[in-house]
Amino acid sequence: MADDVAELDRYRPVQAGPYWDIIGEFVEEAVADTAATTGRAPRSVFPAAVAFVLWCWQSRGTPLERPRIFRRAVVEQFIQLGMDGYLQGSKATHRATLSQMVRVLNPADAVPAHRPIPRSAPTEPYTPADVAALHSWAFSQGTPRRRNDAVALLALGLGAGLATRELLKVRTSDLGIWNEQMFVIVREGRPRHVPILSAWQQPIRRILGEVDQGDWLFRPGRSSTGVGQIADFFQRAPTSLDVRPLRMRTTWLLHHLLAGTPPLELLRISGLQNFAALDKIAVFIPSGASTPAAPR
Repeated sequence: MADDVAELDRYRPVQAGPYWDIIGEFVEEAVADTAATTGRAPRSVFPAAVAFVLWCWQSRGTPLERPRIFRRAVVEQFIQLGMDGYLQGSKATHRATLSQMVRVLNPADAVPAHRPIPRSAPTEPYTPADVAALHSWAFSQGTPRRRNDAVALLALGLGAGLATRELLKVRTSDLGIWNEQMFVIVREGRPRHVPILSAWQQPIRRILGEVDQGDWLFRPGRSSTGVGQIADFFQRAPTSLDVRPLRMRTTWLLHHLLAGTPPLELLRISGLQNFAALDKIAVFIPSGASTPAAPR
């Protein structure tokens, strides 16, 4: 026991050094409790614990509270997003250590059977093949106007992650370019500036050249912004594809998670209020998966 205390006293991480006065006590107590319960030497727990807690606090903005940090979903998010550039062996070692810490420090989260059933399952994102099919569908519409409407729907959903009511209210005047980055301004509900993914910027530019300034980007000329506008669009040209703004938004969020967009920045541009919403999307991150990007 005296040796374990000595190890705790001696451990001073280089990477977390500037922040040790803030996170050090939290990390040391977590390591000490884990070591005492599992019989592991503290020095074998520290590397994973320090890297994980620092990432949670610094990049994710999570308070230093055990139930908030030591969660299985957060561990998986850290392995996927916080260990970019690490070897697979290091990732596996850190995952095993952190999973053990979750079982010791937050046992209610460690056992799936003890967790409450979520109110609703997250919407499944589109695969790259799905996105390619949607792209083909949009450009196969029978008239130039319908092609523009279909592309606008995909560009605002897959390219900017807008919710249904948000994309229906986008006018051409809500689009802008700053430092060569195209963005869309959301003015109501959750006001924000949303950068549009590069793959969808050129399609939007083509539409802007054919729509009157100040008109709606999707279905210009309409007199209302009711959600029924999308249903009406599909009634005029039915398709067997599952074309849903909610599923597009999930795909856009997953794209940003895979691309390493900082969680705080992703909350800002998405209009989400808390990290729990990102945790739900993070379950779709497969090992070694590529980003489901839009066709160019």
